[in-house]
This record gives sequence, C-alpha cells and structure tokens, in this order.
Amino acid sequence: MGFLKQIFVTILALAVAGAAYIKFDPSAGRSLLAADLPLPDPLRSAILWIAPEAGEPAPEIASGEGQRSGGRRRGGGATMVVSSPVTTGSTRTRMRSIGTGEAARSVVVHPDNTAGIIEEVVVQSADMVEEGTVLVRLERASEELAVDRARLALDAAEDKVARFERLQRANTLSAVEVTDVTRERDNARLDLRSAEIALGKRDIRAPIPGRVGIIAVDRGDLVSNDTVIATVDDREQLKVIFYTPESFVQQLAIGTPVEAVSTARPDTVYEGEITAIDSRLDEASRTLRTEARIENGSDDLRPGMSFSVSLSLEGETFLSVDPISVVWERTGPIVWKIVDGKAQKAPVRIVERTIDRVLVASDDLAAGDSVVVEGLQSVREGGAVESVNDAPAPDGTAPAAPVPSASTMPKSGGDDRATAHGLVGIAQANAAEQPQADGQASAGAAR
Repeated sequence: MGFLKQIFVTILALAVAGAAYIKFDPSAGRSLLAADLPLPDPLRSAILWIAPEAGEPAPEIASGEGQRSGGRRRGGGATMVVSSPVTTGSTRTRMRSIGTGEAARSVVVHPDNTAGIIEEVVVQSADMVEEGTVLVRLERASEELAVDRARLALDAAEDKVARFERLQRANTLSAVEVTDVTRERDNARLDLRSAEIALGKRDIRAPIPGRVGIIAVDRGDLVSNDTVIATVDDREQLKVIFYTPESFVQQLAIGTPVEAVSTARPDTVYEGEITAIDSRLDEASRTLRTEARIENGSDDLRPGMSFSVSLSLEGETFLSVDPISVVWERTGPIVWKIVDGKAQKAPVRIVERTIDRVLVASDDLAAGDSVVVEGLQSVREGGAVESVNDAPAPDGTAPAAPVPSASTMPKSGGDDRATAHGLVGIAQANAAEQPQADGQASAGAAR
C-alpha cells in the first residue's frame, strides 16, 4: 500500500513539474503537440489549458475526403466560410405574350355607292377567289340602258365633228365652230364612261384574293351601301397582334424574329417577324401594341386564334451572385465581399431574380469578386474570414477544398485552445471513418 502511494506521489510530482515547465516554456507544449505521439484528447486539452499561448499545428489528413468530412472550423481567429465568385448575367432575354391572329389582309365587302336587288349570288362561302372575282350581281337594266344611250350620243357627236371638219376645209365654217363640236364629242365620251362605271358597280367584286366568309345575302335581297355582302380574308400570312410590356419596349425593332404557338396546335411552332409597332403605350395596361406576321401556306390557322408569342431579345448585362449570398439589412440588401481575407459589406440593388442566380447592380462589386454564401451568421464587418472554396462554380462543379497547413495556424490568442481541440477532434473522427487497410492513410488521419 505504501508502495502504491509512493508511485502515485511520484506521478503527481512529475505531472506538476511537466505542467510548470510547459507553463514557463510554451514552446515545449507546441513540440509535444506536434510530435507524432498518441496523446489522448484530455491530455491535449490540458496542455492547451496550461499553456494557452501554445498553438497546435494543424494535423495532416491523409485524403481530401477526410478534409471535407471535418466541416467548418475556426483557425487563427478567421471565420471559415464558403464563398462564390461574382459573375455576369443578362436580364430576361425572352419575352412571352398572348396574341390574337388576324388575316394579313381582310376586307368586308359592301356595295360601292349603289343600291338594288340581288340578281345572282355567284360564289359560295369558303370559296377561294382571286382579285376582281364577281361575288354578287345586282339587277342592271337601267344601267345597261344608260350605257346604250351614252354610246348613241357619242356616235352622233363623232359624226358631227367629222362633218364640221369637212366644212372647215371648204372654208365654210370657222375654227371656233369646229372646236365647239369637238368638245361636245369629248363630253359624250365622258358620259359613256360614267354609264359604264355605273354598270360595272352592279357587279360586286372581291377587292383582294382570299377566302370568302359566310355570304350574308341571297338572291332577291335589297342591298344598299350599308349592307355587308361578305368578308374576304387573305390567309396566306397571318398577322398576330400582341402587347409588349413597357420594360421591353426599347428592345423592339421591325424585323425582330418571333415564335408563335397556337393554342389549338401546341405541337407546331410558327416563325415570323415583327412588322409593325405602335407609336404609344396604352395608358391603362402600360403595354405597346405590336404586330408580327407568320406564314400560313398550309392554311392550318384561322383569324381569331390565340397564340403564345415568344421573342428573343438582347437583355442588359448585370452582376450575378448566388441567391443565398444576399442578406437584407435596414438599409437594404447587401452581400459580404471578401477582400484581402476580410469581410466587407457591399450594398447591392436587385435587378432580377432567376431560379439559381440573382442579378444585381452595385458600385462596390465587380465580376470575379468573392462573396460569402455560407457562414453568413458569423461574418462581421472587417472580420477575418477564410474561404474553403467549395461553393459550386457557375458550371455546376464543386472545386475541392484546400487542406490547411501549419502556416495557417495561430501563434497566440485566447481562441487557440478551442481551435486546437477542434482540430484534434476532426483528425480523430477522420481516422475512425477511413478504411484501416491502408496503414499510412490511417496513421496520417490519427495524426
């Protein structure tokens, strides 16, 4: 029993002596922690507690997997964060709108300043007609009689002119008399032409080529200037009318390509271009009337159909950051920019949000700057930060995290004990998770 007490007293004396030595010479504690000795965690913690100015070098980890499994930690007073580079992006370059189809040319046919009884309906609904095709004929007896009377008057006037010219050559008539009968003949020609025009108006013709709509009249109907005879639509091309929001107005131009998808035929995309832009916005909707034309050679589309119109426009270029890097404060949104290992606030103005990026404008950011995306809660203005650089790159890949070296470890400070203790725990956890088949890897993880 006395022998055991002596051993206990001896061990206690050695421990006190070693603690005193480490207390007065912290480099001894650093050497002990850096040595490849299987020291238990309580002993390492005790050394750090006795010699708070003794910093433990970062243990070497055998593989990148072990480094990543260690997670975030603090070293040298710097906050470990995940950063992401600032890139550039364009605002929405594709505009979508709902449009309505109209025939490229469409005419509602009325009688031309004439009235009468319909004698014959020449065409039927849905017929394809050419320009000048007769649609409806009106009764024309009076107009035909007027043409015959004008033709007789013209013949009489021409005979009179011929007789007066012969008499003038015989010097029995003056030139003035010949001029008068010549004017009478010219008036007779004009009367005949007027009668022929009136007769021609009794045939109501198609003003353009196209398809005839439903014929609204029948034989025997009395029509006037206000009567709708039929509608003729030229459907070789369709005019799609849509309204552009004011934010896209400056990017519109005649000839801009468009894509239109009919609600009735969602599997087909019809290509066209802008052909007309209104000169002013609608005050109620703040949109601009825009017209585009699409080909309809197969006659699959009809006027009045609805279309989903898409335009590819050149957007403006802004800075692009990760959405989770934006933090809101009283003054507005900010991001934490990393400059020379320190965090700085960079106020931003949000321009546009997408699924995976946020476009911002800022005088304090530039493309290529690094901003904090994880660890934001621990970041302070001017505080030291260290990025593990494992944020996804713009192409979707995740760069490997760097392995900390002894040069990154603190030399002094009250946080050294917690830092060293955390690194020891990480190393032991990695050693437990790695396969033991590789002896060198297991030994490195244990260190």
